[in-house]
Order: sequence, then structure tokens, then C-alpha cells
Amino acid sequence: MKSLHVAIVGAGPAGSSAATFLAQQGARVTLLERGRFPRDKICGDGCTPRTLWMLERLGLGTLPGSETEAAPVDAIYAISPGGVVLDMAIPTRLFGGKASVIPRQVLDERLVQRAVQSGAKLREGVRVEGIEREANGIVLRCRDGEAVRADLVLGCDGSPSVVRRALGAPDFPDHEGAFAVRAYYENVRLSRPRSMAFYWEKELLPAYGWIFPLPDGRANVGLGLRADQLAASGAKLPELMERFCASPHVAAELAGARRVGKVKGHHLPFGSFARHTHFDRALLLGDAAGFVNPLTGEGIEFALESGAFAAEAVAEAVAAGDLSARGLGGYARRWQTRFRTAFQLNRKLMFAFERPRLLDRTFRAAIRNERVRDELADVISGEASSISWRFLAGVALGR
Repeated sequence: MKSLHVAIVGAGPAGSSAATFLAQQGARVTLLERGRFPRDKICGDGCTPRTLWMLERLGLGTLPGSETEAAPVDAIYAISPGGVVLDMAIPTRLFGGKASVIPRQVLDERLVQRAVQSGAKLREGVRVEGIEREANGIVLRCRDGEAVRADLVLGCDGSPSVVRRALGAPDFPDHEGAFAVRAYYENVRLSRPRSMAFYWEKELLPAYGWIFPLPDGRANVGLGLRADQLAASGAKLPELMERFCASPHVAAELAGARRVGKVKGHHLPFGSFARHTHFDRALLLGDAAGFVNPLTGEGIEFALESGAFAAEAVAEAVAAGDLSARGLGGYARRWQTRFRTAFQLNRKLMFAFERPRLLDRTFRAAIRNERVRDELADVISGEASSISWRFLAGVALGR
């Protein structure tokens, strides 16, 4: 590994995670980031219990407990289209039942600092515009004319990804992606300050919205909708966001609050289309690979884990002396084992969550039936890979 030079394009959660694990194994790692830290990243900022587990693996276990940088969360609050309220604790079996909301401006900077502490070299303000292959390596062409040579490149540059396109991977179809918008609010007095709140407003379906608490009386408020549905509706997400914030349940939570800055949007590629992830001397990670939960839009945990999987697969390939797509195939085997079934399930569940009566019925069953409630918590937390017949029977019978 000490003779290996890995160039990582993008220093978000996926890139910094891979950089940390690779540098700890002795590889020479260069992180190329087009922005400069601290920098914002449009996101819901929600960190699931599994995300916190990954932060512990990376040596950042104290970050979620910092009251000035993160808001602790241990419950889920959700309202169905018919107004059925589900208020439940995150089960302790899910990595202790603890989650957090950490602004990406904070999270990403702490992650990249950890990568640098582990031995990675960070270069900010570098825009990679293309990739060329040489006999024994990869050349990254940058906007200022600089050429960065490496043995291996990891594309961690989000969606849309320059690296993904340069490698010849197809773009994500509209029906396999969504657009989301979010805004920050201050002077917020939430009724449930330790809950991640989700709202399925009947007038806004198939869109759904959220309010996540942040430190110092702030909140992350957002709305998401599948790209093809957004195009078919002819609506604009900022307009839907205004309607969401004016809806009775949300307006009550934001009474007296003030929006800070602009409403900003971003693209979310679905993991159900994640098929092109390993190439000769190259891997795609995080959003660039499509590692996003189709139901909730969560991607941080998958980005962090893909960094660990990439580091393990690269070590195997180096040991075998094979950096071809075949030699790096261990990466695909790892993420498919961990992610694929969950992505496929959540892609199907997305249709159920767009049907008002079915969602009302599911929430009512969850209130009455502990088994249904526990499995629904798994779904919303991103931990479900299957749905039991008991869950389906409970929803069908309404109990």
C-alpha cells in the first residue's frame, strides 16, 4: 500500500472516509476538493444511528455529542396524509437508538480534518474536469491546466459527477432520482426537539417534507420529490416548499421562526440504479455511485460505508497486484451485500408512501402493533432490508 498513490475527487463523507481508511493503511492519498472548508453542502443534515456508528469507526465518536455542533435525536415523529400522528423512540437495537443532526458545514470539515490527521493530503480549490488513462495509471485534468497523476482514482464528487461521466457510466434516469430543497430557520421552538419529524401532507403528495432540529434553536426544513414526478407536475420545488411551510402542522412548528438564507436544492440519485461502480483503476463512491436511500433520501451513512468498502477492496487489489475492474471487484461485492436489498425494498416502498390511505392505515397499525411499529422504525431509519408477513398482516388488518 505504501507504493500506491490514490487521488480522491471530492472531500465529502465518502471521500474523507476512504481517505482516512486508506491513509491509515499506508497509502499516499491526495484529496482534491473544488470548494474550501468550511463549506456548505445542501442536505437534510440527518445522521442515522448507523452514521454515528461509522463516525465512531473513523475516530469521530465525540462529534454527535457536541451540543454546539450537533443536535441529539432519539425519536421519530411522523404525520400521515390523514393526520395520523406517529411518535416513537428509535429502538435501542439500532446502534443504541441514538441519532443526530449535524450541519454538513460542520460534519464535512471534521471528516476531512480526520483524513488529514491520518496522513491524507488535502488540496482545496481544485476543479477536476476530465480523466485520461495511461499505461500504468490515471491522469486527472484540472481546470487550471494542472495534471494530477495517480495509480487509482476514487470518484466522490456527488451528483452530477465529473468522474462518473469521464468513466463512461450512464446518467441517472429521472425516475431513479429526486430533487430536494432545504432551508435553515432560526428562533425555532419545536414541540419535539429530540425528534426527526417527517410530514406527508396530502395536498403535496407525492412529495414529503421534514423538520430536523439543530443546535441553538435552529432547524433544517426541507422537501423532496422524484425527478420525473416533479417534471410531470410542472411545479417548482421552491413553490412547493412555500406551501409546505404554510401547511398547518408545519406552520405551527415554525411559528415565530425566521428563515436564514436562501432555499437551496440538489439532486439525489437512487441506489436502485447503482450498477456502475468499479472500473480499471477507478471506483465510484457515495452519491457519485448512487448510494442514496430512494425512500428517505438519506445518503451520509452509505457514503461513509462506501469509503470503508473501497479501502478494503483496494487493499485486496494491491495485495493481488491487480488494479483492473476485476481486481477491484471486491468493492461491488461488499456494497451489494450491504446496500442492494435495502435499496430495492425502499424503491418499492416509495410507492406505498405516496398513497394516502395506505400510509394512514400503516401509521394506525404501527400505533396499535409493536411489531409493525418496530419494522416501520427500521424503514424510516434506513435499516430495513425486508418486510415480514406479520407487518403486512398488521397493516392489512389494521391492528
